[in-house]
Amino acid sequence: MTRMMVGRIVKTPNRWIFFGAMVAGLMYGPVLLQAQPESDLGSTSDKSASPGAKPPLPSDKPAPADDALPATDDDDEPWSRGVSFESRQAARDLFLAGNRLFGDLQIARAIDQYVAALSKWKHPAFYFNLALAQRYLGAEVQAHESFEHALSYGEPPLGTKRFQQAQKQLEQMNHRLGRIRLVCQTKGAVVTLDGATLFTGPGRYEGWTKAKSHEFTAKKTGYQSEIRQVDVPAGETLSIDLSLITLAQATDISRRWAAWKPWMVVGAGVAVASIGGMFHMLAFKNFNSYDDAFSMQGCALINQCRREDIPSELNKQLSNARREQLVAVSSYLAGGSVIITGLALLYLNRPRWEISESLRAHSIDVSIVPTVSRDILGVAGIVSF
Repeated sequence: MTRMMVGRIVKTPNRWIFFGAMVAGLMYGPVLLQAQPESDLGSTSDKSASPGAKPPLPSDKPAPADDALPATDDDDEPWSRGVSFESRQAARDLFLAGNRLFGDLQIARAIDQYVAALSKWKHPAFYFNLALAQRYLGAEVQAHESFEHALSYGEPPLGTKRFQQAQKQLEQMNHRLGRIRLVCQTKGAVVTLDGATLFTGPGRYEGWTKAKSHEFTAKKTGYQSEIRQVDVPAGETLSIDLSLITLAQATDISRRWAAWKPWMVVGAGVAVASIGGMFHMLAFKNFNSYDDAFSMQGCALINQCRREDIPSELNKQLSNARREQLVAVSSYLAGGSVIITGLALLYLNRPRWEISESLRAHSIDVSIVPTVSRDILGVAGIVSF
């Protein structure tokens, strides 16, 4: 009876569950306990999902170059002259280490390895891989310079494939970057680009930069700083001349007129007023002389003098005194007006360290016009904007 029950259990559909468990154990159990070589993995397996797998390079980023580089290279090649065998071997090891880091997307560390390799051996292939890594991180200006170094000896040190790739990428960057020519002839002036020092004048700089707005400055103690915000166009060369002037020169340049002109107007007003003082003194003297002579007249004693009783010479003296008095007063008015105009010009002519575009677009003219009439002698100042 017992054997019949066992036979019936084996014959039931539950035996498929038993067999499935056995197959699953055989398939998954040993795999977890055994290490498989990479070559045994199926072509359809997802390597990126496996522990320790390298992440794939993005499709829009340059891949590192292959490791094809002679171990020592020929001593007669221009990029190898003067470099010892040991230095070249150490540089090659650093280069290969950089390639491995590049493949693991540790780009910054790969750049450090390439730079270290170049410090020992300036092989064009090192520059080529360095350029690829720099461009990967978006440092296109530095990548452009590295590609130029990579191409400096032509095709032999790179090989046809890498040489053509470098040429192609360099041409692409030529259309995206802008080129600047910067000149400053002021001795001792520190010239910067976006805060980074380029050189100390007198000197010049020529190089590539990103096509965007940049700030160029030139500074020196005792000189007026030159600061320019310039948009550098892509694919074009822009020339910039930063010329510094002393603070004294800047003060003169920042005035509307030469410094002496307003003072000349003030001096002219003082001169006109001084002439009025001279005529005032003459008039005072003639009035006193007239009073003394008039008091000697007989009619003056009884205070009954008529015009015809006064001598013509005395009347003439009185007329001259009154005329001199009028000239003196007119000179005072004219001189005072000119002095006020000169003071106004001095105020308008003060140094302007910041000149707005509206003042640049509109000139200010000041005119001094003499005013003469039957009763008035003066000067009118006209300011036109």
